[in-house]
Amino acid sequence: MNLNTMISLTINGFAMGMIYALMAMGLILLIRAIGVMNFAQGDLLMFGAFITCALTVDLKLPLWALIPIALVIFSVVGVVFMFTVYWPLRNATYPTATVISTMGAAMVLKEIATLIWGSLPRSMPPLMKNPTTGKAAILKFNGVTLQWQFVLTILVGIVLITLVFILFEKLYAGRMMQAAAQDKYAAELLGIPTILTTAATYIIVVTLASVGGYMIAPIFMVSNTLGSLQLRAFAGVVIGGFGNIKGAILGSILIGLVESYSTVQFSQYKDAVVFLVLIAVLLIRPQGLFGEKVADKA
Repeated sequence: MNLNTMISLTINGFAMGMIYALMAMGLILLIRAIGVMNFAQGDLLMFGAFITCALTVDLKLPLWALIPIALVIFSVVGVVFMFTVYWPLRNATYPTATVISTMGAAMVLKEIATLIWGSLPRSMPPLMKNPTTGKAAILKFNGVTLQWQFVLTILVGIVLITLVFILFEKLYAGRMMQAAAQDKYAAELLGIPTILTTAATYIIVVTLASVGGYMIAPIFMVSNTLGSLQLRAFAGVVIGGFGNIKGAILGSILIGLVESYSTVQFSQYKDAVVFLVLIAVLLIRPQGLFGEKVADKA
């Protein structure tokens, strides 16, 4: 493997890692806010890819119009998802009822996507095209050839992750959301509207997954199978350390890089390689690379 191939694989793997990181960040936010593992995260990415594909291909909206319209639709999907999947079951005596409801939601999202857009995979044009050939724009740097779509995916991922960190670390609204996530009863006594903070969390989660779907749509075909990418986000969360946002991001990027490099020698078995790495990490460090060891109390 020469240096140019290595750089190309690194960029491609980093871009895919960013997609997994956006899903993983959404998973951690929901676990922290309401204590629910969302098994529909990959299908929300798939749904977002179909929505943006419809806006781009069917309605032919320019980017400046697509972004605000898509964000409004993602917000509506987030609120509907919250009030149908979580809210009616939030006080259920069976603790895992909300988790099981997300499994059902994953199937419902697939069926809705099939009902609206059909069962055949759809193609979506890249964000940057070569004006002469109409194909994906290529970035050439020092003999290294890269697709602009992968570079843009990395940049968009960095911007979104930074914005979420600023929201939770610097802004009052983010501190309100954290307070509501840690202790809903105390937060309500302080006048924090927990229903609004929960809805905001769902909107952020759906937006992160959907933007990931928009960025990945030109790389893969838009189909129901995009939901299977959730398994890699889960792997990133576990490798990084369950509940640790920074760990989940780094773990997801590691998964993307392993997947990219494994295509060189084990293209047909890259999924197996990814999960072998996951098993190896769990055997060596069960709490994940950045997780804290939990001591059993006697």
